[in-house]
Amino acid sequence: MKLLTAIDAIYKNIRFGDLFLALSPSYQRWYVQRLRKRQIQFILEKRSQTRYKVLFFLQNSSIWKYDTIYRLMEHSELFDPVVAVSPYNVHLFYDNDECLRVMRLAEGFAKSQGYNYISSYDYDKKRWKDIKSEVKPDIVFFSKPYKDTLPKYHLYHFQDCLTVYALYGINCIDIYRVNYNLPFNNLLWKLLVETSFQKGFAEQYSLCKGDNAEIIGALGTENFINGKYVPTDVWKPQAKKKKRIIWAPHHTVDYLFNFSNFLVYCEDMLQLAEDYKDKIQIAFKPHPVLKVKLINIWGKEKTEAYYNRWNELENTQLEEGNYTDLFLTSDALIHDCASFTAEYLYTQKPVLFMVRDENVLKHWNPFGEQCFNQHYHAHSMDEIRHFIEDVVIAGNDTMRGQREQFFKQYLYPADGIMPSEKIFNILKNALGV
Repeated sequence: MKLLTAIDAIYKNIRFGDLFLALSPSYQRWYVQRLRKRQIQFILEKRSQTRYKVLFFLQNSSIWKYDTIYRLMEHSELFDPVVAVSPYNVHLFYDNDECLRVMRLAEGFAKSQGYNYISSYDYDKKRWKDIKSEVKPDIVFFSKPYKDTLPKYHLYHFQDCLTVYALYGINCIDIYRVNYNLPFNNLLWKLLVETSFQKGFAEQYSLCKGDNAEIIGALGTENFINGKYVPTDVWKPQAKKKKRIIWAPHHTVDYLFNFSNFLVYCEDMLQLAEDYKDKIQIAFKPHPVLKVKLINIWGKEKTEAYYNRWNELENTQLEEGNYTDLFLTSDALIHDCASFTAEYLYTQKPVLFMVRDENVLKHWNPFGEQCFNQHYHAHSMDEIRHFIEDVVIAGNDTMRGQREQFFKQYLYPADGIMPSEKIFNILKNALGV
């Protein structure tokens, strides 16, 4: 698997034509300086406009964080937003059927949300569209920084626009280059970061020294904290009220930091749901990339069969889409995901981190380490069961006060201004309106 990953990385560098840009810091610095001048000139030229076309790329509803800023623009006379559903997890060894399945799910999500959207795929002609020529955007928001889509939907194709990216998760681990120093990060007009921690990481680790980084808060958590959002109950109906627990396994079953415990506990978690069927419900919320990894490891048939089993039990369900409502209507989370280590803390509900081994503890950044310390921790199935019985069912949540204090000190916006409003103001100020 590591060899295939390396081959895929080389393939992407060739396909995207950015090998020299990625390998030569001096050339990248020159390129960024040149691009910054173009961005300033672009803004000056656009200031005479009365309305701006804004393109949002949507790859997967699970990582979609732009709903609140889209809604603000939708009701503004200044901006005209449109969502483009683009392919997700496209690489040298990708499964085309799985790619199109995820796209159709994303299109269904966009339709259900009432977005003004277009698909990047022409199903009749079986070809990929040129979204840039169709939309003619002034401003482009990207969903991910990686080259896991087609080149025509990546930042390189939109360098004559104002380009913006807010992290689809919250940065908790020490992969500073990936989060702050890819060519993508340096070439952006605005890199929207969550806290002063992440702003400092951008200043320290990026070639552009964070000159494009703006602190806005965690955009994807806005509906958790603004008090106005009313969640939909997405849980399977039960004959009696039960505690609602989310199990969210990470995708790193094969490389990198190996956070994921999925291959160790995949059968045990189904058995746990059966054992506590009169007291709990479990929603299986896998990382979007996990399924692709499992298809390569298990094969498609076994992977599909396993996912389907989570919809078969009375008290279990499979959740592959947006998780805002799922989080808000849950009672607890069990996981081994880096970003969820911070994100679920915005709900102030009890949360358990499944610690694979001591190596996991070495990879938190300073912010992530503080978030990790607000969790209960488990190293075995017995400790997971204890968390369910004692903390979730019995309600002995001894860390509640600690989590609430952490939320007030680090997570809730000190100025009370929501992230979407900050983005809106950044754009208005830049455009002089």
